[in-house]
Amino acid sequence: MTKYEKGASFERELVHKFWNSGWAAVRAAGSGTIAVLVPDIIAIKNNDVIAVECKTTTQDRLSLKKDITNMLEFSRITGARAYISIKFLREKPRFYKVETFVLKNKYTISMQDSYLGFESLIGEQVLLSI
Repeated sequence: MTKYEKGASFERELVHKFWNSGWAAVRAAGSGTIAVLVPDIIAIKNNDVIAVECKTTTQDRLSLKKDITNMLEFSRITGARAYISIKFLREKPRFYKVETFVLKNKYTISMQDSYLGFESLIGEQVLLSI
């Protein structure tokens, strides 16, 4: 299986997880191949929007400054909650809130960093102003 196939498979897996959890989700196939800011997955439930950039790796860390910067801009434009999801080898998907890395001025994600599991990700509630 090629790197692209592993990434696409991971994205499809997450889309199914969102749907099975009551969220509507779509995968933007080829999102990394165009010049505009398009996350790999957009999931929506009750006006809560989550944008996810997905990565798979056999390494224990990834440097993702461009991805983090792009996701921040997408979040700024859309109001979506932005996350990077990484599937480390033989691990469950991990979700990292993009703003966390900017606050720390850190753009490398490692297996030792704190993360959210899928259930915590979809359980987060957005405070809506009335």
